[in-house]
Amino acid sequence: MSLSKIKQIYHSTFLEAVEEPLYLYAFCLLVFLIIVLVVARSFKKELIPVFADEEGLVKITPHALHELVRKTCEVFPEVNSPSTRIRLKGRELRLDIHLKVNPDCNVKETRTSIRERLEEIMVKNLNFSNFGGVDIIIKGFQTAS
Repeated sequence: MSLSKIKQIYHSTFLEAVEEPLYLYAFCLLVFLIIVLVVARSFKKELIPVFADEEGLVKITPHALHELVRKTCEVFPEVNSPSTRIRLKGRELRLDIHLKVNPDCNVKETRTSIRERLEEIMVKNLNFSNFGGVDIIIKGFQTAS
């Protein structure tokens, strides 16, 4: 492409410039790059720091943390379908646990039991130095089958 052609495109109006194939190619390239970046970001696994000491750093995957919460909630028969959202506020890790409960469930006692059990596992056993607590979100009610 010659320099005069580039100057002509540069000084043309929007409607004239849109008709040039150069802009179409540039737009397609931009869309392709955005799609590649989005796909690459979706494959990236964010690791959550557990603790660090003189021997090194220990991290956990979000999948392992979701599995830990699910297995912890399986112990409680009044809790069904747990799912977890992980929030990092600064250095503090908080868990939003979405679950279905039985209608006759004492939510306050169940929340305390789940929180205590997760704290025991995460703080005492796994040595989480940044665990900030658990928030329970009831997403529905389910009768025992």
